[in-house]
Amino acid sequence: MSILRFIAFRSILTLFIFFLSLIHLDACTIFVLTDSNGTFFFNNEDYVNPNTRIWFIPAGKDYYGCGFVGYDDGSAQGGINTEGLAFDWYAGKPDDYVTEKHLVTIEGNSSERMLEMCATVDEAIAFYQTYAEPSFARSTILIADKTGASVIIGSKNGKLYFDRSNDSRALGYGHAIFQKLYSSKTTIQLESGAEILKQCVQNGKYATKYSNSYNLKTGDILIYNFSNGTESTTLNLFTELKKGEHYYEIPKIETQVNEALMPIELNMNRLILFEFQALPDQEPEITSLVKKIITEAAKGKLRSTHYSNDLWNQLKKDQDGIQSQLKELGKLISQHLIHKEIENEFTTYSYVMVFENARILLQFQLNKERKVNNIKTLSAYITRVESKKSNLKSGAFETIISMPYSLIVMSMLIIGFLSFIFLKRKYLKV
Repeated sequence: MSILRFIAFRSILTLFIFFLSLIHLDACTIFVLTDSNGTFFFNNEDYVNPNTRIWFIPAGKDYYGCGFVGYDDGSAQGGINTEGLAFDWYAGKPDDYVTEKHLVTIEGNSSERMLEMCATVDEAIAFYQTYAEPSFARSTILIADKTGASVIIGSKNGKLYFDRSNDSRALGYGHAIFQKLYSSKTTIQLESGAEILKQCVQNGKYATKYSNSYNLKTGDILIYNFSNGTESTTLNLFTELKKGEHYYEIPKIETQVNEALMPIELNMNRLILFEFQALPDQEPEITSLVKKIITEAAKGKLRSTHYSNDLWNQLKKDQDGIQSQLKELGKLISQHLIHKEIENEFTTYSYVMVFENARILLQFQLNKERKVNNIKTLSAYITRVESKKSNLKSGAFETIISMPYSLIVMSMLIIGFLSFIFLKRKYLKV
């Protein structure tokens, strides 16, 4: 759900977040077609972020191989695994739901963890009867397996519900269209589902950003281009997983499938905020600078000597706002350099920053003078929430409460100096 990139001083993207708790946004269409011959899972992803991805993570010890779809925040909005289980999220009417005390917090995006750990709908139900997902207060998930079983999980009147079925059905924006076009006489096949999905495409502010389907028995994945009729690109989960970890940009997938593989981006790595490998050389001088930047900003005492002129001209306008937002993260406990990259006159350093209330993957871009030219939030995870409402404010730093889908298992807190990561699932999965 998107949770969701936002204000960047050089590339401004619209920020929607907290308002999701105040208004009802109909977006995304998800449906399942099933009979004794096969089960097909369909999705339209409606949102504002055009930077869409599909990426593949092969199986490892204690987890299944998966293909995920989503945005450049690296948090999955949907996906399919090698056992024929699939999911996707829909952001609907907010509900006054608070996770039950007996539910266990799980690290990372809960729906990604569910897909890695579960083979059937019944196992997925047991998963969400065990692990907490606060985003059910704002969004609903549809999960289906290759037998044709499906479950819709969400909340109503402050209570979690599990609606299990073995029939074809739909969720989200296109539900009424599905009910009109689908009947007991509908042929259960990809072609008929694609025609229904095409009719559910949205335009305008929350236009459909990608459309996809899965054959849950064969692992075939289709990415549709409805601007050219029902043209599509076909992948196979098992074939892609044999290639190792990699990703495609959905808008360019028709050409990228025939090009050299692109390694997954840093924030696509599973559990990157928890199971990271710190670099042997932590570069004490740079790490000290990073720590100073965060601690000084939290005190409202930014120093111009740390930043490039362009960045400083943006930051100095809102030091109070930056300080306010950082306070919500709590005390900085530790920072771990996990990636370094040199490109032209800039060097980027990516740190897992552990705060009292959150874990955040921050990327710092330094120029040749070792002044900070840009800071990006690549991924974020709330470990503790002090209040239900965040003091959101447009500015250099933004605290964002992400809502489902990529579901980093709860609302996600995101900060960043310049470019913010676009979350959806966790924001508005529209």
